Amino acid sequence: MTRDARSLSSLVSLGALAVAAGVAVFVVAQRLSRATGGAWQGSADVDREQLLAILRELSRRFFLVCNDVAAIAKSVRTKIEANRVDITEDKLREQLARQCKVFEKLQQIQTEVAGQFGLTASALEELQQRASEDPEIESFSAGFRTMLEDALSGLSPILPNVTIPEELTEEKALKIQAEVHVAEAEKVLETIGSKECSLKELGEILAAAHKFSWEHVLEAHASLLAGAGPEVYHSAVAAYSRNPDFAKDKKKLEEKHQKKMIKLFQPDGNGRVSAPRK
Repeated sequence: MTRDARSLSSLVSLGALAVAAGVAVFVVAQRLSRATGGAWQGSADVDREQLLAILRELSRRFFLVCNDVAAIAKSVRTKIEANRVDITEDKLREQLARQCKVFEKLQQIQTEVAGQFGLTASALEELQQRASEDPEIESFSAGFRTMLEDALSGLSPILPNVTIPEELTEEKALKIQAEVHVAEAEKVLETIGSKECSLKELGEILAAAHKFSWEHVLEAHASLLAGAGPEVYHSAVAAYSRNPDFAKDKKKLEEKHQKKMIKLFQPDGNGRVSAPRK
């Protein structure tokens, strides 16, 4: 295989995973687990239902972050295994968390969500601590920890307290993924057309097409997701992927798509590629 062909294969498999990730709510979960205090104590400004709404939004944003972190962790772990790198599990998790800028992202996500609900980050933390023994509120804390642990293990996260629609079966989930693959290939060819592009440009095109295709296809299935957003679909796939048979089918689908994408392009040996002309 030529150098360009190897680079092309790498771009197709990893280009869509070039994400700016950070485990933003890591410390939220830690602080919730350490907090003291009694059952819910209401305030004049924020009641229990509003706090739950805040935690749902924190969970949603953290889920999206963890989805990215899981992809990075999976890639890193594959390379470590292939190269037989000697590193402990604790050290690997620590390095992944650091490289994903855990603490830097924490302040950003807390501040943004708190501001969205008219609070300061410190006021939000205080409310969380005061409600630490509320079972439903604590379930979000446990959910944050589980999403983080899964992501650092290279496993796709599951949104805390998510309800997966009955119609979103394993079979339907795979059909939706297949639709995304078709849309992605079409978008890439549409963008490139008959022109040549560099491998760097191709990587950017692949990443943009990947993002566009998922947004477009999931929007088309919005009624199936009950308007809850893409995190419901991705949580369903993450849950189903714990089933070895589903995971095997999903992997086959992804490998087939990758091979098809690689065949779409013709490297010229000088760092540029083109799509075959019709």
